[in-house]
Amino acid sequence: MNCLIHTRMSIIVFSLAVISTTLCCPEMSTAAEAPRPLAPPTALSLREARVIIDGAVAYAREKKLRMTVVILDEEGQLISADRMEGASFHLERFAKGKAFTSLMLRDRSETAAELSKTRPDRYFGIMNMYPGEVYLVGGGVPLAIDNRLVGAVGVAGLPEGVDEKAALAGIDAWNKYRESMKK
Repeated sequence: MNCLIHTRMSIIVFSLAVISTTLCCPEMSTAAEAPRPLAPPTALSLREARVIIDGAVAYAREKKLRMTVVILDEEGQLISADRMEGASFHLERFAKGKAFTSLMLRDRSETAAELSKTRPDRYFGIMNMYPGEVYLVGGGVPLAIDNRLVGAVGVAGLPEGVDEKAALAGIDAWNKYRESMKK
C-alpha cells in the first residue's frame, strides 16, 4: 500500500515538474508544438492559374457564353476557380471533375468519354474507383511544362466541344505568358 502511494506521489510530482518547465521555458516545448512546415510549392503558380482562367473567360465572353473554369495542381488540389456571372452554381463541380479526369489520365477528358464506347470495362472501372471525382466528358485538359504534368484545367457550361476550346484558349494565354517571362 505504501509503495502504491509513493508511486502515485512520484507521478504527480513529475507531472507538475513537466508542466511548470513547459510554462516557464516555452523554448523547451515539444516538437509537436513547433510551427508546421509549409507545403511544397506547386509547379503552377496562382498567377499562372489566373492567366489560364482569364484566357478561357475571354474566349467565352467573345462567344457571349457563360461558364466556370477550374485549375488543379499536379496532386489534384484546387489552385483557382472562376464562375462567370450568370453561370450555374453546379458548374464548378463539373469543371473540377473534368480537370481531375484529365489529370488522372494525363489526357483530355474527351478521351475518357470515348472509353464508354471503346472500353466500357475501363470506363466503369474509372467511375467506380473515383466516384464523385471524375466527370468523363470533354472540357478537361492536362497542363505540362517541359513534358512534366503540373496540373489541369477544366471548363464547364459551354456547348459540347466548346468547353475544350475555352480551356485551350486559356492554355494558349498561359504559354504566351510563360514566353514573355523568359525574356
